[in-house]
Amino acid sequence: MIRSLLSVATGLSMAALMAAPVLGQADDPVALPAGEMDAAERDRIDAAIVDLLDRNPELPALYIGIWDPERGAYTAAYGTADLDSGRAASVEDHLRIGSISKTFTGAVVLQLVDEGLVELDATVEETAPELASRFPDVADRTVAQLLTMSSGIPDYANVPDGVVGGIAADPSRVWSADELVQIGIDGGLADPGTPGYSTTNYILLQEIAEDVTGTSLADLIAERLAGPLALEQTALPAADDVALPDPFARGYLTTACAEEIIEDGGTAAPGIEAGADVTEWSHSWGQGGGGMYSTVEDLGTWAASMAGSSLLSPELAQERLDRAVAVEGVGDYGLGIIDFGGIYGHEGEIFGWEGVFFQEPVGGVSAVVAGNSCAINDVLLEAYAILNPAAAGA
Repeated sequence: MIRSLLSVATGLSMAALMAAPVLGQADDPVALPAGEMDAAERDRIDAAIVDLLDRNPELPALYIGIWDPERGAYTAAYGTADLDSGRAASVEDHLRIGSISKTFTGAVVLQLVDEGLVELDATVEETAPELASRFPDVADRTVAQLLTMSSGIPDYANVPDGVVGGIAADPSRVWSADELVQIGIDGGLADPGTPGYSTTNYILLQEIAEDVTGTSLADLIAERLAGPLALEQTALPAADDVALPDPFARGYLTTACAEEIIEDGGTAAPGIEAGADVTEWSHSWGQGGGGMYSTVEDLGTWAASMAGSSLLSPELAQERLDRAVAVEGVGDYGLGIIDFGGIYGHEGEIFGWEGVFFQEPVGGVSAVVAGNSCAINDVLLEAYAILNPAAAGA
């Protein structure tokens, strides 16, 4: 289903591309630039985003955040968070963040690598024998291959007879991690080392982290990432908990998103149509690969931390980038982070919401764009170009 992943030509200057980012454990907690952006620049952004939203009437709301040490910081929300009540969008709204969740799962696994509990080049069988016994067909894939989307395991959301048909038939169904992994495997394995974007990899990483620590991924994220970085509005909820904390943006389908659901095995039944409210649909098919929620401000801090790299040793933080694998339609996929040509981040889509975060380590600029609908990738990229025109090549 999720096929709108970013492929960005950022247009960075040669000096920026040649400069080395500062990575690894920081002495102080990550702090976003606090200075307010000047009024003229805020007005420019507001006018351009309002125009963008007007040109995309199926998207109810758009959320933006930019934190620039030179230009200052600005967060804003535009449009409607709840179409029934007419409640206006707020920067405090909680949003589902889809595949941005992968960066959190990846960061947890990398912390375990730092602690000597997991080895990047160890296989699933060597790392989590019980997991390998349940899925012997992927026992020979390495942790690094899972992290870099080069395991050769298909995406359970994009294979024939994958999860999309089941989601459309019963949006309240609660999926187990093992079910998701098996659907991916049944899609037909390629050789280890074969690049291809696959959420199945991150469900396996979730299970590895849980097997190694004896702790749920939700608790690992809370204790190891959200706590140290003060991400108080960010969490991986239980698979059967569809509630979002107040305030929150309700999620809706666009025409394009409804068409993707139908194309990927869903039916054209009532409810699978443009404008459908999918807020109560189960997110359990995402889990550690796509089931989290957050806010614009928290995602800005997450971006500034280089997706948790500030909590890693400097050596592993750099290796996270150096081991990137070129993945068609996505970019250079590192160890749980994407390199968009010197700007780093990740996109995330789940039925009803879509967002992206970027971090420009050379200039220290963090940016977040999100909306309460799906299949809006082009809108998000245009919004990013409005926020950060120099880096986006606008």
